[in-house]
Amino acid sequence: MLNLPLSEQASHDLTQAVVYYQAHRSDTVAYRLIHGQTQQILYALPAFLHLLSEEDCCEFLFSCYEMIDYYLESYRIGRLSYIGYLTQVVRKRSRYFIAQKHTIQHKEHLVAQSEQYHERMAEETMPDMVAEHASYTPFSNILVNAMQDLPALFSSLMEVTRCPTRFEQPPVTALQKELEKPVNRKRFLIMLTLSPDVASQYLLEDLASILRVEVPLLARYLNTANLMLEQKRTCKQEFEQISNRHFRRLLEIESQMEKEEDKRKRQKLEELRTWTQRVYKAKVEQIKHMEFRLSHSQVGTLLGIPKGTVDSAVHYMSRLLTRCLDE
Repeated sequence: MLNLPLSEQASHDLTQAVVYYQAHRSDTVAYRLIHGQTQQILYALPAFLHLLSEEDCCEFLFSCYEMIDYYLESYRIGRLSYIGYLTQVVRKRSRYFIAQKHTIQHKEHLVAQSEQYHERMAEETMPDMVAEHASYTPFSNILVNAMQDLPALFSSLMEVTRCPTRFEQPPVTALQKELEKPVNRKRFLIMLTLSPDVASQYLLEDLASILRVEVPLLARYLNTANLMLEQKRTCKQEFEQISNRHFRRLLEIESQMEKEEDKRKRQKLEELRTWTQRVYKAKVEQIKHMEFRLSHSQVGTLLGIPKGTVDSAVHYMSRLLTRCLDE
């Protein structure tokens, strides 16, 4: 990384390089050099000026990254050097960055408070204020079983344990009749297992009524399957941390290459930069393609059934839902 503060000569050279690029926009080599140096300055300045902690510097750089081209074009040589101009930019944007972060933290705090409030209200006995009263079972209140209990819970859901519910919508009634058949009921449960978090948050009560099972049993089944998604979320967070470390390492390597004059050491740094770039891009691609749903193979392993059975169940149930339900 850049060692701040820059010497007067280094600051002057940087300013002249920016002015040269503004006069020669087609020089891609000069553009890459200035762009990379600007990245390093935007990363190092907030901590150097004691505006942000080192943990927030990487996130701050990401928030400024798309504006680097604008900074290069808008700078005008005069009383301020280029690094002095970036210092003003960092002071202004850091205040906005801190305000945004406080806003997000405040929203998260309000959400947490509202969840506690709704849980407390659900526990209290409130008088009925309207003719119809709908009660919903909070998904987070259901205990989680061990993963090996999932097949047993699946078998329990195959049996009807509630009285039939009369639905006003004919398509839902038609679907409920179809799910009385064991083969369709099994296919429907397999399909729910693919995205247990979605089903548990939005459709828990309705799905329990359609399947004619107790809500806690269905919630316990979906919550247990959701443990596999927690592993994926943890994996994504780890990948993001690793990719951030690789990105910071790239900036350090490029800074060392600019100062290194020994050809052998410079060649080793280039090889290290190439390897780090490849690993960084691979991690970013993995993060982009990660899906928060269970694969057909995972569902088959959890339930102890072949993957082909899961594929077939999803295929036939998709056709059944299309036939029974509207858009």
